[in-house]
Amino acid sequence: MSMLSGCTSLNPTVIAVLVADESAALQRPLDLDALESRVEEICDGCTVSVYDAGSDADTQSDQLDQALAASADVVILEAVDPELAESLVQRVEEVPVLAIGTLVPGSDWFVGLTEPVEPAEGADSDLEAAREVILRDRTSFTFVPAAQISAKAAEVAVGELVDEPVGGSVDTEGVPSWLYEPVEVNVQDLTSVVVAAGALTLEELCSGDTAKRCGKLGLV
Repeated sequence: MSMLSGCTSLNPTVIAVLVADESAALQRPLDLDALESRVEEICDGCTVSVYDAGSDADTQSDQLDQALAASADVVILEAVDPELAESLVQRVEEVPVLAIGTLVPGSDWFVGLTEPVEPAEGADSDLEAAREVILRDRTSFTFVPAAQISAKAAEVAVGELVDEPVGGSVDTEGVPSWLYEPVEVNVQDLTSVVVAAGALTLEELCSGDTAKRCGKLGLV
């Protein structure tokens, strides 16, 4: 997608991103850096406003009101509680809502996974899970392509706002959706999947107690 002509600094578009919990680091579908970077690439003058609910559904409800009061043109919603979030979508009325990560009934669009992902047991982050794979403390973990999901969410939100809708959606419970496959990653896939996606670097994976094992595996 090239720079969209409908977005200019003279007529800025406000994209409110309601984050479930920015401190969460394991298998999150929302990559804020990727989303903001893609918005910057395709929409001159767009403003991204981020609201972090800290895993509190009531806080997210209040933040939605704040975003609407601040004249948000579109809301990207990473729901703390998808069932409760349905009432948030109903409350929005004229402002379109894009659900990211987990489908929220009644949303205008959805960008997320083809199937839910069970959290990697015993790990607090993708980095920890990946390093455990290197050390043979686990055989694999499920990688969520958050950067791709987030970039697509940016494209869909901006495209719809300037009447250049993004194609290729599928229907998910009546909601136009763009779906991505989670990937089961083992030690052979770390560079071709996780590093290639920009989710983690070799330096992060192969430092400290994993350095020697990385050398044996030919990762560095």
